[in-house]
Amino acid sequence: MKILFVDNEEDMISLIDIVLETEDDIDLSTANTGQAGIDLIDFEEFDAYLFDLMMPKPDGRDLLAHVRSRPESSTKPVIMCTAKSDESFAEKLLQAGATRVISKPFNALTIADVIRDVVNGG
Repeated sequence: MKILFVDNEEDMISLIDIVLETEDDIDLSTANTGQAGIDLIDFEEFDAYLFDLMMPKPDGRDLLAHVRSRPESSTKPVIMCTAKSDESFAEKLLQAGATRVISKPFNALTIADVIRDVVNGG
């Protein structure tokens, strides 16, 4: 499955890349700016998306809206990563179209299972 991960923190991109490179069923593409993420969304098809919320504009919420606005990706799973642990904030992201919200810091070793779960409808 093809996954797009967008985060402005290079260390986080490197960590997720290292963790997922051993997963035979996951093909990861990354972007370190929201605009680079939008460019990839418009150019390639992905099975799921993983977006950091807090980035310079366009941020994760903008990326989520962009994915949901495109017929090709409107039903694809979107996982939002946020340092905000407020449940009402997570609920707002879910109402905006996120499939799952995970709090940072998260266990990078479990991210492959989270991705598989949302892609498989969980």
